[in-house]
Amino acid sequence: SGLWGCFDEFNRIELEVLSVVAMQIEAITSAKKSQAKSFFFPGERDLTPITLIPTTAYFITMNPGYAGRQELPENLKVLFRGVAMMVPDREIIIKVKLASVGYRNFEPLAKKFRVLYGLCEEQLSKQRHYDFGLRNILSVLRTAGNTKRREKESDEEMLIMRSLRDMNLSKLVADDVPLFNSLLADIFKVRDPPKQEYAELSTSLKVVLENNKLINHPSWFIKIIQLYETSLVRHGYMIVGPSGSGKTTIVNSLTSALTHQGNPHKIIRMNPKAITSQEMYGVKDPVSGDWTPGVFSAIWSKCNSRSNKHTSWIACDGPVDAIWIENLNTVLDDNKILTLANGDRILMTENCKLTFEVENLNNASPATVSRCGIVFVSASDLGWEPVIDGWLRMRSEDSGEMNYQYVNRPEEAEHLRTYLHRYLLDNGFIERLPKVTTSTMDVGPVLRVTNILNLLTGVLKQYVDSNQTVPEVALEKIVLYSIIWGLGGLLEPEDRIKMHEMLESEGAPLPKVQKDETVFEYWVDPKTKDWSIWAPQSWKLPSRFQFSQLLIPTMDSTRAEYIIDMISNQDFGALCNKSVLLIGGSGTAKTSTVLMHANKFNPNKMVFKKINFSSATLPDMFQASIEGDIERKTGRRYIPAGNKTMSVFIDDMSLPFVNEWGDQVTLEIVRQLVESKGFYFLDKDKRGDFKEVEALQFIGAMNHPGGGRNDIPNRLKRQFFIFNMVLPSQTSVDNIYGSILKATFTAKKFNGAVVEAISKLTSATIVLWNDVKDYLKPTPSKFHYLFNMRELSRVFQGLLNVYEHPEVVLQCQSTGGKLKPDQFCVALWKHECERVFGDKLSTQKDKDWLIQKLSQVTAD
Repeated sequence: SGLWGCFDEFNRIELEVLSVVAMQIEAITSAKKSQAKSFFFPGERDLTPITLIPTTAYFITMNPGYAGRQELPENLKVLFRGVAMMVPDREIIIKVKLASVGYRNFEPLAKKFRVLYGLCEEQLSKQRHYDFGLRNILSVLRTAGNTKRREKESDEEMLIMRSLRDMNLSKLVADDVPLFNSLLADIFKVRDPPKQEYAELSTSLKVVLENNKLINHPSWFIKIIQLYETSLVRHGYMIVGPSGSGKTTIVNSLTSALTHQGNPHKIIRMNPKAITSQEMYGVKDPVSGDWTPGVFSAIWSKCNSRSNKHTSWIACDGPVDAIWIENLNTVLDDNKILTLANGDRILMTENCKLTFEVENLNNASPATVSRCGIVFVSASDLGWEPVIDGWLRMRSEDSGEMNYQYVNRPEEAEHLRTYLHRYLLDNGFIERLPKVTTSTMDVGPVLRVTNILNLLTGVLKQYVDSNQTVPEVALEKIVLYSIIWGLGGLLEPEDRIKMHEMLESEGAPLPKVQKDETVFEYWVDPKTKDWSIWAPQSWKLPSRFQFSQLLIPTMDSTRAEYIIDMISNQDFGALCNKSVLLIGGSGTAKTSTVLMHANKFNPNKMVFKKINFSSATLPDMFQASIEGDIERKTGRRYIPAGNKTMSVFIDDMSLPFVNEWGDQVTLEIVRQLVESKGFYFLDKDKRGDFKEVEALQFIGAMNHPGGGRNDIPNRLKRQFFIFNMVLPSQTSVDNIYGSILKATFTAKKFNGAVVEAISKLTSATIVLWNDVKDYLKPTPSKFHYLFNMRELSRVFQGLLNVYEHPEVVLQCQSTGGKLKPDQFCVALWKHECERVFGDKLSTQKDKDWLIQKLSQVTAD
């Protein structure tokens, strides 16, 4: 009868390829019309003719109008007869299915089923992951059939109601759950049917949670059961929820519990967005015809083998878009086949499941959503309180052979519980603070709490290592210090004042601050165990003077270095990845602070690597950069060269290009490396193997998001301790440039009059700089009117050009000049101010204002 083919999702083919396909189909159609025995495809007349069987047929199916779909060319449309598919009568389908699995009252139950789903579509909130279509109906009916066979004597209406409740609650957002339950109660006469019991699984889960020292939070525990129920009726499912809601731990806990039951499970995790589509699925060389397998296709081949003694869960841990995931449509529907570009068709076996772990499904098409079971984890299902309880449990228990985090200090843990509950829970500080302040970066409550606990762990580590007992009074101050930077570290100076006042009103034991100071200028000194103001180290002029290379410690850099030390000197743990992210506006010394921190590394133990990101940085560039500094240890394990630890500094982390789906693919491979400690080999013979990279820690720096600047993904933020670098105070600025001028313009090199004149220039420059910032603000026509620390630095850099040539200053009068040496220095300073500030101005009015202001400051 010839070849009959059904080409599904036909309009996902690229437009250029569709044009070629149109010509080939036209060749077949023309040959059939002319009743030819054979024919040629266009451009292939020199090849062997193709035999034509007249009864050959081809059909295409497609969803028009989705993202990632093409409009069919007109020359292709005319070759097919269009058939519009109508929405079927779902009630008839439900009725037939219920009758086929043994339900006697199938008619009224089918009607109630259909009415409930109709009301859900109309009344529940519109979420991208909601699907009440035929695929969802069939999965519910499949569950209902299983429960009917298991409980033959139970009430049929109760069984259907329970199946509908248990199969749909998992995907509902928290706000829709009460409405869905009330709809169920209105339609079905059964009141609150008992939940399906999984006694053996629940027991195993409790053992796993206990072994991993996790908190058995009831609403979160239900999500693990819901994932298990979904896995029974679906071979592809998605765990969707905000960052920090416990999605990864849900998957890990369930697979560990199933393994504990004697059914071995193994998770293979990959980030599809950290590689290109060709690297994921494979590519065929158009010239040689050689096939290079993809990372996913190689993993798929290994996992879908009936000889495996375990069940494999392939976890795609990355953002979803309408391109890469729709290549898996034939896997996720009833075909269960992965079709590759080289013609391979790899069947999915019973011992393999495909799971997706995503923050949202904003870019997923309805075709994808309907093919997957959805488990939605709301932020309220876990919340942040269990995070604190789990951390306190680690502080109070002995590790045995578990790991380093368990410090066995139960008495200290109880005091910590008291203080954390007092400030975070009882006072509702986490909820209250965002209402009165504005954060420079949007982060969730779980990340804020994680920041507090990470910093608290780092500060307390020095006492644990030296086996010191911390007095209660000092302990409360340490908790306060951690809360200040964990919650308020992302605030600007004016909001930090508000936070200080809030803590003061709560009666917190804060230091006695001077005018214009806040608690942010203080720390808890380990020697005195009391508040102490930050004081930068004294700076000495280096033997080789180069202005652009000068790194001068300030109060801001000193306290930032302390925080970096507290995080990076910890051990890796469930909450801590030893990673720090500095955010701040231009000229806030983010890079300088990190470089000063790196200068203190022991070169025999630590390697420092700086990577500058730009909009053109791609994932393979980042991977190649890291691979260039690591060497093989054993097997697939790699470490930095020389068996050292490597501190990777990623500058301008937010700059990589944001694609059409709103993703930054470069940052996805960064997250994979930080979170999973490695990435996949891209060598042809090793595709599908994971390269473990050990002994890495990360420091990032980026500008404030917003105003045209990129943010970074929430799931990447989760891996870092984040705090804001503010502009130095006037005192700090005076100290920085005053120190430089004092060290360079000495009485030994210049005369006393010059030294006296130079000593006044620092404060004069700061006054001028502040006036320029306040008066000359950026507007749409003067968007370049930005005057930050870099402008200030350029003024002093120009002034210091005469440092190496003191004779120019001292001999200016004797060589015929009219200026004295001290007047020469002031004139040079005035010239530099005009050059730095004046050259930026675009109107004569602004320039006149600057000249007048400069004259006024000079006279003062």
